[in-house]
Amino acid sequence: MSFPFINLQNVKASSLLKALLFLVLSVSFASCGDTVDPYTFDVEGQKKLDEQTIRQYFRLNKVDTTAVVRTSSGLYYLNDVPGTGVQIKAGDEVEVHYIGKFVNNATFDSSYDRGDSFSFVVGAGQVIKGWDEGLQLMKVGEEAHLFIPSHLGYGPRGRGSVPPSAVLIFEIKAISVK
Repeated sequence: MSFPFINLQNVKASSLLKALLFLVLSVSFASCGDTVDPYTFDVEGQKKLDEQTIRQYFRLNKVDTTAVVRTSSGLYYLNDVPGTGVQIKAGDEVEVHYIGKFVNNATFDSSYDRGDSFSFVVGAGQVIKGWDEGLQLMKVGEEAHLFIPSHLGYGPRGRGSVPPSAVLIFEIKAISVK
């Protein structure tokens, strides 16, 4: 077989072709790396690690843990400013402002920075599980922190700028129920 653009008799060209093929295959397989095998991922181990991470965050940032509520799912909720409006429930369309942070306090998302609030239907799966659960603990007008373990966030896959198995912290202000 003859290729007009590559002389396979030339060892340098053959080596170059092999290296190029290796690079293409490596990149192709590397792009599959964002998948997680549900049979080998240690969900319970990750939950324990997330719990330790959240508790360490509390210690390092001097969070008053007597005011923090932990739900059975592992979500932590801290009411910063009590709300005076209606209790938010599943099925409500809510409007919120929020700041999303990692445990190193780096912001990864903020509705304030975009200058636009965010609306969604609570309990409809339009947001991460931690939000669906946490907003139902809030009243309109309330400002709260949600400390969300990874299984209630983006899980072992992550999303966008959120890495896999990341514990998330959200400062949320419940503006209204529509």
